[in-house]
Amino acid sequence: MKIIMKKRFEYKDLPDMNEIRSQIDKVAAHTTIGETLFFKKYGVKSEAEFKRKAMKEGYISKHSHIGWNSWDETAKNVEYIYNELERRGSYITRMGFIFDWVMGVPEEYRSKLQPGTGLIFKNPDEWKAIGQIAPIQPHMSDHMIGCPNALENAKLALEAGVTSIGNVSHYFTYEYPGLELERERTINSLLGFGLMGKFEGTIVHSNLDDGYGNQFHDLANLTGWTMIERYLVEELLGASMTFAYGNLFSNPISRIVFNMACDATNVKGTPGTMTFGNTIDYGLDFSRNYGALCNFSLADAICQRHKPTGHAVASVPVSEACRIPTPDEIIDGHLCIDMMIEKSKFFEPFIDWSRIEAERDILLACGRVFFERVMNGLEDLGVDIKHPGEVFAALKAIGAEQLEVNFGVGKKEKAAMRGREPVKPTDIVKTLQDKQRKVFASIGHIDRELESMKVLVGTTDIHDYGKEMIKSMLNVAGADVFDLGTYVTAQEIIENLMETESKVVVISTYNGIALSFAKELVKLLNKNGMDDVVIMMGGLLNENMDGSMLAADVTEEVKALGINCDNLMETIVPTVKKIYKGEYVR
Repeated sequence: MKIIMKKRFEYKDLPDMNEIRSQIDKVAAHTTIGETLFFKKYGVKSEAEFKRKAMKEGYISKHSHIGWNSWDETAKNVEYIYNELERRGSYITRMGFIFDWVMGVPEEYRSKLQPGTGLIFKNPDEWKAIGQIAPIQPHMSDHMIGCPNALENAKLALEAGVTSIGNVSHYFTYEYPGLELERERTINSLLGFGLMGKFEGTIVHSNLDDGYGNQFHDLANLTGWTMIERYLVEELLGASMTFAYGNLFSNPISRIVFNMACDATNVKGTPGTMTFGNTIDYGLDFSRNYGALCNFSLADAICQRHKPTGHAVASVPVSEACRIPTPDEIIDGHLCIDMMIEKSKFFEPFIDWSRIEAERDILLACGRVFFERVMNGLEDLGVDIKHPGEVFAALKAIGAEQLEVNFGVGKKEKAAMRGREPVKPTDIVKTLQDKQRKVFASIGHIDRELESMKVLVGTTDIHDYGKEMIKSMLNVAGADVFDLGTYVTAQEIIENLMETESKVVVISTYNGIALSFAKELVKLLNKNGMDDVVIMMGGLLNENMDGSMLAADVTEEVKALGINCDNLMETIVPTVKKIYKGEYVR
């Protein structure tokens, strides 16, 4: 076993768990769960209490995620969505608020981060008001816990009446470029999870798609990973947790199978938060997106009818792939899935559940093997597997790829990705392979087209699927590819350009900072005399402009800086070739 540990700090120096638990007790003694309008309406004290009642009655919850960056706009739109759905005979049970990444760090560090397009609470009153807009239960996930500001966020959220808070998976993948707070992040995450464990009805949420779920290639290993997260949060920290998934599940049957696998290890019977919509199949054609919306929501509703787990069915507006949706588009999505929920009752009795359960059992059996292998491997590396902080930090230092290569359950196969044939390949792996084949078919023979040509690739955030496809294509073309990973900064790009002498940088971005990032990068290129370097930027080129509440397309503004914004996979190889041959014109 050859594992490279990329430690961010010495985790053996973490406080012992007696000290951590003592601090949790002190904070818990001064924390009270608030009462939201939702709790008042349904006569409950937590979302978990409501969900348990709903599951018994066959009521299927519904969910939306929203991401306006102004408190006033958020409050206005939430009230409008609730009232309009009520008027049209529909409903919404819960709403996830997308917070900006600056919320993930303590106040004194926020000026060091470029604000994105998410919501930023500016004062305690906005925290307290989140559950007082309408009788929709708020859910908080992005940059809440699993981050450097986890304890403060958890306490303020609980006091606002928010009882489902995440995100465990963010600990492993979400970053704050330019800030090195990994030790603080680990301690605060333990305190945040532990604080939630002190209150009945709270749910620690983990969206697997935001963590290693989007990096594992095998669903069997991902099932084992859920056992690892559950071990850390429930067994070692005493909280109750559940898993969200769905962004990366295109196959509707896979969604049902995976839900049932997660439920099989849910010994506390903690209700689920939500299943996310399948956004793999979302593109720029809204008519096709409606088909994807119907597909995944029908499967999720069928699953909840057969084996209620409390997971809300999520409405993903058809405009999600290209911009922040409007309130009316969110409402349209809910009206669409209402029909899927209604019709699911006709499908559920005719599903061959014995086949579903057989698939579930394969994932569970293989997942347990992965869990044991990882735990044994950590002990071999000297990690105290009874100290959750050590385990969290060690798993992050190892990374998803090494975990899967060294402890994965698939049959060893030299020609396979990561050296193993997946037991059950994830939908995103299959989708990427299909997309790559289509791109390769459209561009024809590219072997050795870019031999000895150097290219830097990276992303400004966690979304790295585009980067992985580009990297694979450039490798096939024979380029020397230097992968800077996720959350790359402009300064890191400059440093790597100096080291590698590359002439091309390919950057993918989705977190609403395209123009700001481009300006900073161009400024540094000019300052360092690198005017000949060509930047290619793709993904979602948007940003909040001039105080607007919605992110605007900034493609033309980025182009005006001299950056290539073709945003087409098919053009990358020929463009890189032109650059190195001196034939490229900006």
